[in-house]
Amino acid sequence: MDYDLYNREERYYCAHLFRLLHEWISHTGHHEKFVRFLNKSGASIGQEYPSSIRIYFEVALIRDAYFARKPNVNDWLDKLTKQIAKQEKKSSFRLYSELPEVLRDPKRTHPTRILWRARKEDIYLSEDESVVYRKLQEMFNAKPDLAVITHRQIIVYEAKFTQKFDPDQLERTCKIAEVWSMLLYCDLGFQKPPEVITAKIGLRKSRPEISWEQLSLMAQETYEINDRTCVALQNAVKLADC
Repeated sequence: MDYDLYNREERYYCAHLFRLLHEWISHTGHHEKFVRFLNKSGASIGQEYPSSIRIYFEVALIRDAYFARKPNVNDWLDKLTKQIAKQEKKSSFRLYSELPEVLRDPKRTHPTRILWRARKEDIYLSEDESVVYRKLQEMFNAKPDLAVITHRQIIVYEAKFTQKFDPDQLERTCKIAEVWSMLLYCDLGFQKPPEVITAKIGLRKSRPEISWEQLSLMAQETYEINDRTCVALQNAVKLADC
């Protein structure tokens, strides 16, 4: 049996979507489809938009920003811990630069290992600190499925195919997008914090902002019927009906 007929991996479909979006922004005849896609996402964009739109797939921006700033990470991680503490409504915590040296030395402890290292070294962290640094760890490990950067908006997508949307994951995605907007907007080409929108991509029955069924039809408007992206998204719709 042909694997294309039973592939149920959402990243596979997201990869085809990544290609489809670039097709729409690269060819004038398909611009209208990209506008439709963004409008369905809740983005307020008209027919005109800059050619500098950025599209990212499985976006590990916080993790990569840390590596780009090494070894001088204290200022960046202090800002990040402040933002997380604000999101979680925590006040009794030390900034990253105020932690014991073993916890803030990048050569010995990666930010995702701060809680582990503290337990190993028998270093006390307050309840608020445990929450802040656990959330920091989650942000480093998370990779939103897709992001579209326009001239004034960040639109971040979580995609599901067979699985249900997880409210905790969606909340984390919103908080990650807020960090991007407040602390990393320059890295994304903005001069000031942009508007942030989060949206879901899933099967129609899960009531997302954008459905795979809609995307399959839009792919057929873009490519020949035997194109691999067309075939993949058509098969996704067929699997959804099984």
